[in-house]
Formats: sequence, C-alpha cells, structure tokens
Amino acid sequence: MSTKDSELSEQYNKIFIEQAPTAIAMLDKDMRYIAVSQRWITDYKMEGKEIIGRSHYDLFPEIGEDWKANHLKCLKGAVDICEEAPFKRADGTIQWIYWDVRPWYVSEGKIGGLLMHTGDITPQKEREKERNRMLEILDKTSEVARLGIWEVDLKRNGIYWSPVVCEIHEVDENFQPSLDTAINFYKEGESRDLMRKSVDKVISSGESYDVEVELVTAKGNSIWVRSVGNGEFEDGKCVRLYGIFQDINERKLSEMALNKANAELRAIFNSKSVAIITTDDKGIINHFNHGAEYLLGYSASEIIGTQIPSVFATMEEVERFRRDLSQKYGKDPLKGLAENNEFDVREWTYIKKDGTKISVQVTISAIKNAEGEIVGSLTVASDITAIKNAEIELLRKNQVLNFAERLSMIGNWQWNTITNEVIWSSNLYKIFNVDEETRLTYDTYFSFVHPEDKEMVTNHVKYSLEEKKFPDLLHRIKLRDGTVKNIQLLAEIMTNDAGEVIELVGTCQDVTEQRLEEIKFRGLLESAPDAMVIVNEAGEINMINKQAEKLFGYSAKELKGKSVEILIPEAYSDKHPGHRAGFFANPKTRHMGEGRELFAINKKGKLIPIQISLSPLKTEEGVLVSAAIRDITSQKIAEGKILKAKEELEVFAKKLVAQNTKLADFTQITSHNLRAPVSNLNSLLGFYKLAQSEEERADLFQKLESVVNHLTLTLNTLVEALNIRKDNNGDKLEKIEFKSVMVKTQEILSGEIMGTGAVIKSDFSKLPDIAYNKIYLESIFLNLVGNALKYRSTDRVPEIYVSSGIENGKKFLKVTDNGQGINLKRHGHKLFGLNKVFHRHPDARGIGLFLTKTQVEAHGGSISAESEVNVGTTFNINFN
Repeated sequence: MSTKDSELSEQYNKIFIEQAPTAIAMLDKDMRYIAVSQRWITDYKMEGKEIIGRSHYDLFPEIGEDWKANHLKCLKGAVDICEEAPFKRADGTIQWIYWDVRPWYVSEGKIGGLLMHTGDITPQKEREKERNRMLEILDKTSEVARLGIWEVDLKRNGIYWSPVVCEIHEVDENFQPSLDTAINFYKEGESRDLMRKSVDKVISSGESYDVEVELVTAKGNSIWVRSVGNGEFEDGKCVRLYGIFQDINERKLSEMALNKANAELRAIFNSKSVAIITTDDKGIINHFNHGAEYLLGYSASEIIGTQIPSVFATMEEVERFRRDLSQKYGKDPLKGLAENNEFDVREWTYIKKDGTKISVQVTISAIKNAEGEIVGSLTVASDITAIKNAEIELLRKNQVLNFAERLSMIGNWQWNTITNEVIWSSNLYKIFNVDEETRLTYDTYFSFVHPEDKEMVTNHVKYSLEEKKFPDLLHRIKLRDGTVKNIQLLAEIMTNDAGEVIELVGTCQDVTEQRLEEIKFRGLLESAPDAMVIVNEAGEINMINKQAEKLFGYSAKELKGKSVEILIPEAYSDKHPGHRAGFFANPKTRHMGEGRELFAINKKGKLIPIQISLSPLKTEEGVLVSAAIRDITSQKIAEGKILKAKEELEVFAKKLVAQNTKLADFTQITSHNLRAPVSNLNSLLGFYKLAQSEEERADLFQKLESVVNHLTLTLNTLVEALNIRKDNNGDKLEKIEFKSVMVKTQEILSGEIMGTGAVIKSDFSKLPDIAYNKIYLESIFLNLVGNALKYRSTDRVPEIYVSSGIENGKKFLKVTDNGQGINLKRHGHKLFGLNKVFHRHPDARGIGLFLTKTQVEAHGGSISAESEVNVGTTFNINFN
C-alpha cells in the first residue's frame, strides 16, 4: 500500500471512529490520541477537554501498571478483551467497563497504534446490584417470615419443596416427598381432611385455596401452618400445583391465647364473683355488670346513669380516697392515676340496697382512649367480708397462739429450701434473743447452734433432706450473751410434684428447764442400784435406766413406746393388764406380788427371778409408774449354797473330830484360823435377823455366801495340810497376789467391818505378788487385820492400811492401824509369845501373833512391831 493510500485509510478510520455510536478511541504507538468517538467523550466525562494529540495516560492518570503492561503487549500484536471490570477514577468513583483493545496496521505487519473499543456498563451493574440486594432481602424476609414455596408436577408426579418448607417440616433439604407422604404430615382429622378437600378442589375445578391447618413434623412437633395453592391447566387438565407455605405457629398460638384471654375476660366481666363498674369522664355510671348486681342488690337499670359513688359508698371513704390521691399526685385523683399508668387498690365499705354493709376490695383505674385522653374510670370490686371475718378470727387465734407460745416457750418457723428464706414467729425471736427486724436465713439459725452440737445438727438436716422425714431433734444453742439453752425441733417436710424438698415447717421449743429436770431425774434414775422401768397408764414404757438395759438385754431405744408386757413371761402376761389397771385405779407405793415368786423375761427369752417395788409418779403427762426391779438370782443361789454349806460343815466337823489325833501342835493354828470366820459368820447371821428390807437381806446373803465359801475352802485346805509343819520341805509355794488375799480377808471379816465401820486401804503396786504358802499368807493377813479390828480404839473409827514393797532388796509387808496400841517397853519381850495377851478383850487368847510369827519364820522371814499406846501399831514382815 502506498503512503497516499495509507494516509487516506487513516483518514477514513478517523471519520468512522468519530461518528461511531459506541466508545472507540484510536491511538498511535506512543499512546497519543488520533481520534475518539463522541460516546467516548461522554462515557469518560471529557466534554470540553483537548484530547487529540494528548497522551492516554495523561488523560487517565489512574491507569495502573498492569493495564500499561497489557497495552505494550497489544502494541506487539496481542489482543486484550475483558467483559467487565471496575475502573476506579481519580475522583474516587467506580466505573464498570468492558473493552476490546487490539493493534491497527499501517501496512502489512506494521502496527500503527491501538484501537480501544469500550463500554460503560455501570448502570447495568447498579441495577444488577440492586436486584441482588432485593433478592437477598426477599430471601431473608421469607426466612424470617418462615415462608417457602412448593410445586407439584402432576405429569411427572414430582414434588419440590424449598429449603424453608423442608425446615418447617423438620426434614433434610434432600428429602423427596410424594403426594401421600406430604398429605400425611397434616394432623389426622380435621386438618388432614381439609387439605385433601382443598387439593382435590384445585385439581378438579381450578379453585385455589388459602387455609390454616395443623401439621405434625417429622420430629413429632405439632405446629400451625398456612398453605396457599393454585393450579396450572393444559387443555382443561391440571398439570401443576404450586403455592406458598408459611409457619404461622407463633401467630396462631398467640391468636388462640388472645381468644382464650378474651373469653376469660368476658367470663370475668359477666361473673357474679367480681363487680365491674365503669363511668364516663363526668363520673356517670355507664356499665354495671352481673357481679355488681349480685354484690350490691341493685339492677343495672337502677344504677346506670347515676353519679358514682354516692349510691353505695360512704362519703367519708370517698373523701379519704380523693384526699390520699390528691396528696400523692398533687392533682385530680383520676388524672394522677392516668398520667402515671397506675391504679389504686384499697378496702372500702359498700352499702347494699337492703342497707347491709359489706367489706370489699376495690381497684380503681382510669380509662383512656387511643390519644391518651381520660374517657372514664373502671372500678373492680370483690366481696372480702368473709375474708375480713376470717382475718379477724385468724388474728384472734394468732394472739391466742402467741400467748400459748409464750407460756410453753414454743415458736414456729418456716424454711424455704429453694430461696433459703426463713420465717420465725415472734416468740421464736425472743427464744433466740434476736431483733425482729433481722433478716433470717438457715445460717442465722445455724450460727446459734452450740459448737459441740454443730456436726450432729448438720448430719440431722442432711439426713432429713435426703430421706424427706425429720425426726425430732434436741440440741443446744448458744446466745450472743453466752447463755446456753436446750431446744427441741419438730418439723414436717414439704415436696413438689417431682418429689423435691421445697420447704420445712415446724416448731421450736425452749426445753432448758425441762431438760435440766430430765437430766436431774435421769441422774437419779441411773444412780439407782436397781433396774428402773417407767410406765404410763397405757402400759407403754417411757424410760429405763442402764441397769434395766443390762438386766433385760434391750437398749432404751428398743423399749421406748413398747408395752411393758414384753418383759413379762407369757404365762403371766395375760393377767398383767388387769393388775396394771388395778394399780392405776389406786396408785400407792408397794411391793408387787408379795408372797409369790416373780419372774421377768429378757431379750433372749431367759427367765429371771425378781423382786419389784412400785411407786406412782405424778407428771404433766398424767400418772406414771416407777418399777424398781431387782434380779435375785444370786440371792436364790446363795440361799441354796448356805444350806449346802451347812451340810458340808457338819460333814467337815465330823472329819475333823476323826482326825483329832493328827492335829498335834497344829491344833492351835486350826482353831485360831477358824475362830475369826466363824465369829464373822455369827455376826452376819445376827445382822441378817435384824435386817428390815429385802435389799439388806440380799446384801447380807452375798456376804454370808462369801464367808461360807472361804470357810469351806479353809477347812478343805487345813484337812489336806495337817502335817505341813512336820515337814517344811513339803510346803507348797505358789504365786499369790496380795490384792486377792486382801479381798478374801475383807470378805471373811465383813461382819466385823460392817459393825465397826472400819476403813481399810491397801497399796500393793510396788510388790503385787509373792511366791508363798497360800494358807500361811491368808492366815497372816487374817490375824493381823483381825487383831487391828479386835483391838480398835473406842474413840475413833478404825483405819487400817496394808502395803507391800521392796526395800534394800528385801520384800516386805506392813499392816498399820490406829487402834489401842501396845506398851512395848512393858510387853515387847513377850509380844509374840504363846498365850500372851496385852488387852482385856474377851476374845483375846494370845495365839494369833504367835501363829503369825511361826508362819513367817517357817519360810525364813521375820516379823517385828512398832507401836504407841492410844495411837496405833505397825507390824513389819520381812519375807527373806
């Protein structure tokens, strides 16, 4: 192509570009404008600017490096096409454009510059953006409104549910329903039948439907929905069903609740139990319901049109109402109520048509229209005459109760375990010495619990809450001033329908005085030597002591409240209630079953011979009987043993006579050792004959038994040891406890000890035992202690002290008394001689000390004495 042709072609291109209806620009290789269309100038807002010959980048300084790089590629032959992209202008606005950038050629293969074909699509993008925004709003609105769409293709028998419809049915979005499964979601009965009829009508006649029905979801939840359906027909046949589906459960339930509330309000408005009276803004009654007619005895026709409240209210109360509200609001009462959205509740006295006065609770409020203007008043009144009378009666009873509580030192309490709120009666505040303004919780009470009883109380409350029963609780409290009281708690536990503990109600009694008396009585009861059983008139056991527990084998808890016949053998139990009734008819202290043998039965069924003394006790609970029960088993055995011992003594006496020739010089020992127990036995028999009570006799029986046993043992031992002194090498040594010998000695001499009131003390802690001839050691104790009693001072009570020990490696025994004493200067040389006496005592034989010295020396020991006349004597025995 020639240069002329080329220039002509370029000229034609400029003309074409300038007249083009779209935005086109022609640029040279240096990116300077050669030609632009009018649309280009309009799209890029270049009206009035000089364009031709200027650099593209000067006119568009916002063009970035990435675009410039693409332009260089196009100047080398590339083509750059983009359907849409944002172009941020220098003024900050965004312009959406599309472009087609390609080279133009001067000659074949020679590029003269670039052709840019662009379009401003910003309006389309704005419309698209607005459309998307509207679609998004629609989707969100549908979601919030729980509104979905559905479609049924009757040709293909396919059903489409939108996500919202699936969500309403509580199924997965991939759920594929059929006509049958879809219809079965509706609640069986009225709702399902209505949907069947509606769908059938659309299919048969094309009549659309809009119904509200109840649906049961896949998860079993019942909800209300609105279903709207239409049909599409081809050649007169329905081929498609479509419509919307909306969750209206909240609205429907609210509507139903509102209808119910309206029905209830209408029922209340027409109820006879509530009087409802309304007036206009002038105070003229314009409504008087059935309840008002019933309450006041007027008909509505008699009252409507009259001025309220002059007909049935007293003017004194009306004036008080106006004065109170005027002071409160500083203006007209009704206006004050209206402006503050409040109402006034108080008690009024109404006068019925027949003149009867009744107490009513009245609520007065203002009636306002939509603009907030007062258009009247509403008065709601209910008859509380019966309640007032009940309150008065309750107040009177409360006063009586409070008085009774003060007299009995009882208070009542309530504990809400949910809120931990505690309520006390007035007297309970006084018991705890707490101000009645004090806010109470469980911790308030627990803070008073005596420190030593806190664990017991905590365990008791824990048990009660777990087991839902509250056993009686007796414990101590310590007041702020240090006073200690005993209180007794009784309570009932309240639970809800789920069986959870919600409240405890009960009483608290100050039993300090009773407790002190009970402790005192219990102390006396426990100190009694006999088993004690306290019985009421019904024959129920109220209390027993430890001795009774030991005797019968039952604990006090086991016997409390049980019939006393549980302790009586079956052979006698049938007649016992009659005997018991006879005693309560004429109660007096006496022995039970005199002249007869009595028996009781213990827990194991063993019969026990007993003696019983009955004594009546007058208490606040009525007459009680105290039964002192003594087990006489040992006494019975002792009686038998005494008889047996008597027989054995006779046998032994005969044996002794027969062995008289063998006694030799041992006769002196035998006669002396037997004289003390025989003498003591005679003393005890004398005491027994003089005894006044069975208790004394039983005690003496035990002592007689002991003496007889010891005497029997002594006789048996003496018979076997007749030749003991002839052959000392044959002496039998055995380990003997000093304490046991001392006890035996006191038992043998018990008669003389009782008669003299002697006080005998011993200490064998330093030398508890010794290897010795038992008969000798017992004889030594018997002689030395017996002499101390025999030669006692007439001016003072005999006191004897026996001790053992080791001194300088030698074992010793000492016997000290406060008796008459011995003049050792005068009689010391013959103190241990045979037949030597130093006092004018009728039983003095001069044998005892001689025997003792002989017995001590027989085992290599020695005996000495220290004595002062009228002060006492000490005998010292060294055993080795």
